[in-house]
Amino acid sequence: MKLSRTGWNNVIIFSVMIIILLINGTNDRLFPEGDSDSDKHLLPEHSVILTLVINFSDKRQLTFERVGRAWQMTSQGLLVDLSNQQIEQLMLAWQQTSGLVQADDILVEGLQGVEVLINTATSKEELAYMLYPLVDQLLVFNLQNNLWLALPTAVAHQLIPNQ
Repeated sequence: MKLSRTGWNNVIIFSVMIIILLINGTNDRLFPEGDSDSDKHLLPEHSVILTLVINFSDKRQLTFERVGRAWQMTSQGLLVDLSNQQIEQLMLAWQQTSGLVQADDILVEGLQGVEVLINTATSKEELAYMLYPLVDQLLVFNLQNNLWLALPTAVAHQLIPNQ
């Protein structure tokens, strides 16, 4: 059987398409994502923080706003002196931190929580979190998803300045 040049081009094109379909179809079986339900990030992936407001239980407040490439910090009732590099590290900690998903029936009665409100460039609505620093861990409640996350105690100092 003799094929013309156009015929051979069609054979090559279709065989490459079949190989691509085979690779895409078996990719999930060959390279599983892992157990993503037990570990969740605080913020959605690739989020760019525009404002971050930390409301402490005693009416103190810290506000971080992106102004161009730098950050502007305002505080009410707090004496905080953070450099631009320290604020960048704070924002990076919020973007990259993940925690273990906890059961839905966590009771935090009587605990004073820290409210954190975040506006991102990718989301139209404000993201709200309640943080409860405990002795051995930091509990974070995501108010949008009704999701509890547990983080190590050391992370509390990275996410909340003056804690």
